[in-house]
Amino acid sequence: MIDLHMHTIYSDGTNTCTEILKKSESKKLEIISITDHNTCKAYEELTKPEIRNSFNGKIIRGIELNTKILGIPIEILGYNVNTKYINENISKLYISNKERNIIEVKKIYEICLKNNIDVGNDFIENYDPNMYASKYLHQIITKNESNKKYIDEESWKNSNVFYRKYMSNPDTLFFVNIDNILPEFDEACKLVKNAGGLVFVPHIFEYRENSEKILKDIIENHKIDGIECFYTTFSKEQTKFLLDLCDKNHYFISGGSDYHGSFKPDVEMAIGFGNLKIEKKIINDWIEQVTLI
Repeated sequence: MIDLHMHTIYSDGTNTCTEILKKSESKKLEIISITDHNTCKAYEELTKPEIRNSFNGKIIRGIELNTKILGIPIEILGYNVNTKYINENISKLYISNKERNIIEVKKIYEICLKNNIDVGNDFIENYDPNMYASKYLHQIITKNESNKKYIDEESWKNSNVFYRKYMSNPDTLFFVNIDNILPEFDEACKLVKNAGGLVFVPHIFEYRENSEKILKDIIENHKIDGIECFYTTFSKEQTKFLLDLCDKNHYFISGGSDYHGSFKPDVEMAIGFGNLKIEKKIINDWIEQVTLI
């Protein structure tokens, strides 16, 4: 089994690099990839034998980059990237997570004021920029039952769903315009390519109502190498649809749990909600193109 999508404390995970490797070893994974958001700092630790030796399997150098397409925030995965190149050049394309969070919180506050949504006069002052803006807003609005009229039940219970269905959806009240925050899709892809990597589209159905038009635009107007076909929230029908799409368009296939540790407590490494079993053979078409460490 393999897992090519997981996060450490260097982005929004709760496990250290060592903990990720030890957990991967305990699950007897053959190949993994650490794909932190907008950084490859975890790979600096992997140069230390005392850390790398925690895992007997192989590792594909990876990253997950935040980007946008059609004005909608999405992500791409980069595999086989030169991590030193990424770490040296990432600041040319991205502001820090803290800076982005602060900008988003200010935009959110303006939206709430405009629509008479009570989030308190000290909404900005009480914000910890180490927390995702979406998680903070969700935390505040769900304290008041009267705010249930603004979002559906699924989003009320889950901040990740709230982010995808509302803050990332241009057709909703809580949409946060990120035109001045995130690079365009092709710019993010160029960073991966300049680092010698392969570009994959992850968790496409997580974009909910916008999934179809995002996927259509990518296929028709942009160049990618592959698609993440096996993912924690995907149904069997969705996975089959993506596998057929990859076959038709000659895309590579990947799969991952999107493990974040306690940040996503229901998602376990390698098995997701318990529904995943990502076999090594799915990457047979491109494994020879990458350097395993």
